[in-house]
Amino acid sequence: MPNKIVTVIKREYTTRVKSKGFVASLFLMPVLMCGLVFLSSFLAIMEDKTKEMRKLAVIDETGEIFTEMQTAISGHSTFQHKGELVYQLHEVSATTEEERTALRERVNTKDLYAYLEIPKDVFANGEVRFYARTATNFEMQGALRRIISNIVRDRRFAESGYSRHEVSQLMRSVRFNAYAVKSSGGKDGGAEVESPIETGARLGLGYLLVFVLYLFVIIYANSVMRSVLEEKTTRIVEVIVSSVKPHQLLLGKLVGVCSVCLTMFAIWVIFGVLLVMNIKTLLGIFGIDSLPIQFIQVIETIKASSTEILAYFFVYFIIGFFMYSTLYAVVGAICSSEEEAQQTGGPLTMLIVVPFILMFQLFRLPDSTISVLLSHIPFFSPILMFMRINVLMPPLWEILLNILVMCATVLLVTLISGKIYRVGILMYGKRPTLGQLWQWARY
Repeated sequence: MPNKIVTVIKREYTTRVKSKGFVASLFLMPVLMCGLVFLSSFLAIMEDKTKEMRKLAVIDETGEIFTEMQTAISGHSTFQHKGELVYQLHEVSATTEEERTALRERVNTKDLYAYLEIPKDVFANGEVRFYARTATNFEMQGALRRIISNIVRDRRFAESGYSRHEVSQLMRSVRFNAYAVKSSGGKDGGAEVESPIETGARLGLGYLLVFVLYLFVIIYANSVMRSVLEEKTTRIVEVIVSSVKPHQLLLGKLVGVCSVCLTMFAIWVIFGVLLVMNIKTLLGIFGIDSLPIQFIQVIETIKASSTEILAYFFVYFIIGFFMYSTLYAVVGAICSSEEEAQQTGGPLTMLIVVPFILMFQLFRLPDSTISVLLSHIPFFSPILMFMRINVLMPPLWEILLNILVMCATVLLVTLISGKIYRVGILMYGKRPTLGQLWQWARY
């Protein structure tokens, strides 16, 4: 490799690694990702509770549900805050439309939190109407629905001569567990079966890596584009190309930025390996002597599959990074402002976003014809083929063919983009048309 390219690589690498943004990303990104996972889980189960007492009016036209409903709510955690009931139920009578309008006015003025209409025929058609200023408190609405449904079902069972317990026993569901059959042979020479916990752990690791791949390609490919655009708009590139050829500058920039990403990944991998290897010691510091068997299975599965999965991850990340970053570098070279670059780079962003969205639909049938075909489209392969590797390992020849096609695409894209880049970085003014770009590529 020429010394000038090495110089550009060192410059791009050291400039970014020594920056505060790199150090912040190195430590804060894992914390933020873990925080988002925990926050999402917390918000999914979080209850909208407050110390403020909320009044809930009930129009019980049956005359049989309100009392049981009040008893059920008094012991339900959804309607409590720190062990104290924060919802007050009041039975009201509203037989006319004027009275119901008055209730809605009370709800609108916050005198009532909400009110329920339980019609006389609720045992027949099972419809209850709920009115509130907002219908987004799904946790509370779901709790009310379950309470009223249980009361109505109990009455139906009693009228039919059955108790709720007897019906529950007759209607209890069967346990259904899914097991993946591995293609590798087991101890007896046959196919090996993977438990649901192992499958979940392996897929969880795969999804995490796919998300990291998607996120970093977008972030650092845009970083390359902004770097090229900055050098062009400040005319520093005119000084640089006086001593370095444009294709050397482009290659050095791509290798340098990619090395920054790989450095960050390597630090994370080493930290993760040390964490897994010393998990029992770390837990012992907090007084935890033993781990649940499910957690141990998850750790063992990650240990067994991480080496192979990480190897494929680095391959697809490097190829995908060069494929997209080269195009983004061209966008920076042919544009004269940040606004132009964002508009021009929109279609390129879709090349990354579309396979990421398709992944959530295609992972259910990873060996279907459409999944296989889409995964072999070079610009979709970094995400879709890596998804298939995590869900259902394709044959080795198919993976090697896919990598070969991607490498050929990278070379072709780099060849064409390099010609456009060497002209674009020295051109100012109006953004070139597609015809002009084609002429530059053929130049």
